[in-house]
This record gives sequence, structure tokens and C-alpha cells, in this order.
Amino acid sequence: MPTLLDQKTGESRKLIRSVTLIGRADYCDVCIPSPLVSREHARIVRKLTGTILEDLGSTYGTRLNDVRIRRRARLRDGDVITIGVAREEPSPPPPSDGDPIGPLFEAAAREPAVGATFLFQK
Repeated sequence: MPTLLDQKTGESRKLIRSVTLIGRADYCDVCIPSPLVSREHARIVRKLTGTILEDLGSTYGTRLNDVRIRRRARLRDGDVITIGVAREEPSPPPPSDGDPIGPLFEAAAREPAVGATFLFQK
């Protein structure tokens, strides 16, 4: 039976239904209480021909192996599913008193904020 392994908590969730709804709403099969996750964010559909991941028009997107999907994609064993990704923009330092323009700064690369990440296992 296919499962989702939560990469943050290590929790394993069996996909026992033919359709698994992922989102922020309490009624979702996989509930992720994060502002980066839409109420109904994505779903996983099990068919005879394979397992499909579908984005449901979410604001922060659904990624499969770090590539944003727009509608649907076929899942394979070992795929990484990321639900909701927001890339933070670094803010400039405050201007110094002696320089009205402010000091030059190099933007530091920041890790994106993520709603949840799962490993798909067949």
C-alpha cells in the first residue's frame, strides 16, 4: 500500500483511500496547519494505471522533486512531495547615519519556508 513519510516528523501515513485530500482544513485526510497550505491544497489519486498527484490551484504551490506542478503528475517510488513553498526575500539593513543611501549589502540566501514535505513510497 502506498504511503507518505513526513520528512519533518517521521510519521508514516498509509494512503488507504482511492483519493487522499491534502490541505489546511480539518476535514482533509492529511491536515497541515500552516498558512502556506491552502484549505484544499492537493490530492493524491490512486488508479489502476498508477498514482497521481494533483495541485488544486493552491496559492503557494505543490512541488514534485522540487519542480512545481501546475495540474497533475504521476508519482513514483521515492518521489519527494513539497506542499506550500514561500521564498523569503532578505530585507536590507537600516541605513547608516552617515550615508543617506545606506550601505551596500549582499543578499544572503535563505531557506524557503515550507508547509510540509513527504516522501512517497509504493
